[in-house]
Amino acid sequence: MHQHAESRGMGLDALAPFRLLVKVIHDNVKTLNGPVHAFFWYFKPRGMGLILETDQSPSQYFTNYLNINPGLTFVKLLYGRSIVVTWSMWARQGFLRDGFKDEDVKVVPLPYVPTVMRVNGISKDRTVIFAGYDYARKGGDIALKVFRIIKSYDPGIRVIYVGKLPFPRVPSYIDLYYPQLPRGTLLRLIAKSMVMIAPSRHDAFSITAMEAMANETVVVSSNREGIGELVRLNGGITCDLDDIQCLVENALRNLNRSSHDSTAARQLEGLRLNHGINLVSRAMKSVYEEVTKR
Repeated sequence: MHQHAESRGMGLDALAPFRLLVKVIHDNVKTLNGPVHAFFWYFKPRGMGLILETDQSPSQYFTNYLNINPGLTFVKLLYGRSIVVTWSMWARQGFLRDGFKDEDVKVVPLPYVPTVMRVNGISKDRTVIFAGYDYARKGGDIALKVFRIIKSYDPGIRVIYVGKLPFPRVPSYIDLYYPQLPRGTLLRLIAKSMVMIAPSRHDAFSITAMEAMANETVVVSSNREGIGELVRLNGGITCDLDDIQCLVENALRNLNRSSHDSTAARQLEGLRLNHGINLVSRAMKSVYEEVTKR
């Protein structure tokens, strides 16, 4: 029998890493007059130097989130002389296709900060977790198929689904179901799980996947867009979209302690190498210096 746990929390606080990044910059870069560092889309007054930080290009957003083709967007006209900071090569290619200049689009990863991302004192269970509040875009239907197969293979494996379902009845093979959770509670559940699946159809970036890797939870994701790049770059496992067999096999494999520990260690080392605070600080300092010279 599954347990249906309701929560009135605000969900994963996706802005926390953004605020963290601002603090990293503040602590490591001398105060500069003039430039504005803005997250996502911010109206730019004339003559103001702007560093615009966002996870995807205008066309990627309109196509993947709104399902429309924007053509030439006003965003390019408004922000054409700004420096754009984004978090993946996938997003950078989108900005270049949208007409932004090569030298104006910088890839700077989000920082890995253990004191913020890691949960201490939690032991791992033989659990596979999925967390996605957008059922279609995050691949909730794919996750349910994976969970059904996993439970038929071994009923002793616990599966947790976090996110709203588009139908009223929770499948009987789901052990724990939460429509929504506060960030801290979700992070503890992820940290306690051995594997997290993320079969997203569209995902510009996944802070949740990054936090899972920080907590030594093996991430098995789709190879799509920014999430595929993030997971692959940092030693996680990616599968073709809708490849149920790949998702199931890799989830089961990493419920084995030795396989899990090897993959988890590889992921953690990837975060240290690719998302270290010193690396991020140096990259952002360079961006700040460049925009002040314009």
